[in-house]
Amino acid sequence: MPSRRSHTKSRKGCLECKRRHIKCDEELPKCTLCRKRKLECSYPPNSNDLDSSQGSPAPRDDSESTLTPSDDLAIPNRMVEMRLMHQYLTSTHLTLARDGMSSHHLAMVIPRMATSFPYLLDSILALTALHLATVEPENHLTWLDAAVRYQSHSCSGMGKVLPVITPEHYEPAFMSSIFIMLFAIGFSGLSRANRPMDPIAAVLEVRTLITGCAMLFNRFSEVGAQVDLERWSEISGIQECLEIEPQPDNKTSDNGPLKLLELHKNLMNSLMRLLAVIDIDRSPNQPVYKAAWDSLHQAVGPWPRLGDHGGVISWPFLITEEFISLAQNGHWIARILFLHYSVAMRLWGNRWYVRDWGRRSVLAILNTIDEIPPHWAETISWIKEGVEIND
Repeated sequence: MPSRRSHTKSRKGCLECKRRHIKCDEELPKCTLCRKRKLECSYPPNSNDLDSSQGSPAPRDDSESTLTPSDDLAIPNRMVEMRLMHQYLTSTHLTLARDGMSSHHLAMVIPRMATSFPYLLDSILALTALHLATVEPENHLTWLDAAVRYQSHSCSGMGKVLPVITPEHYEPAFMSSIFIMLFAIGFSGLSRANRPMDPIAAVLEVRTLITGCAMLFNRFSEVGAQVDLERWSEISGIQECLEIEPQPDNKTSDNGPLKLLELHKNLMNSLMRLLAVIDIDRSPNQPVYKAAWDSLHQAVGPWPRLGDHGGVISWPFLITEEFISLAQNGHWIARILFLHYSVAMRLWGNRWYVRDWGRRSVLAILNTIDEIPPHWAETISWIKEGVEIND
């Protein structure tokens, strides 16, 4: 009787080969298949090595390798990630959901996708850790540290994928870029709450990240690939991916619905008064001001919906480099438009990742002004009132 052939199936193959159910030759740093197809190649951790290409934090000494929500309990990294994923599935994803469909994708489709794409998993864990930093103030610094570490892993993973991106990465990279962008908005407020803010620098950062989101979304829309987010993208696009309804989990904002409705009404009225000033401006910059005003008016108008252009969060993506330069150089109409944008961000202050971004932005802009021209005094007074700045 012929002897049976020895079993040579790979037991420690890379994640990509496991996903495709094919044998992996386990070559390092990339297996042959991933190298030929220019895919990201990562291997699962073994029981003795929690630091893997999946994105677990790098080994550190005992005082740094654990997160300690209390002095009596040290939680290993795996338990931390379980805590973060539980938080995401039960709470964080709901703060991002627009409706039942997007909630389903955020809770079901995207986590499943993240099991094959480590950088997406890291971006989920980073944003969730940032969320926990807001809901567990007693562990604020602990979760903030975890958020930064996972964000670093996510950005590093994205950096390796983007130069040679293939269609299978379009969706996970797009969703990861959304989470990275929301992280950037939230981290500025959470980590630097008592520090001076550079509003234009913050806008430029968001502008760059939104540009990346749009590029990735256009990629998988143009190729017509079979995608898990197909129903979502048909209805929405990048703007709707960010559209969310007010959530009750942010305990830092005392802005009630009626107060926000009044602020929105006053903001729209102030924008109309500003338009009258722009219309009579005879400088060469008038077309630039008008274009910035148009995009801001369209962004603010549909509130609390985001509208067709992505709402106030996407306004940095809609303005021109020329307008940004005018604001940086202290041109007053550009400054006033930036201040109205900051007030508009105040409308989203009950989002845990926005919080007091608008108020801090107004303060930062006003701190750069030595003297307010008399004809802008009333507008500045209303803006300060709108974001609750008391002289």
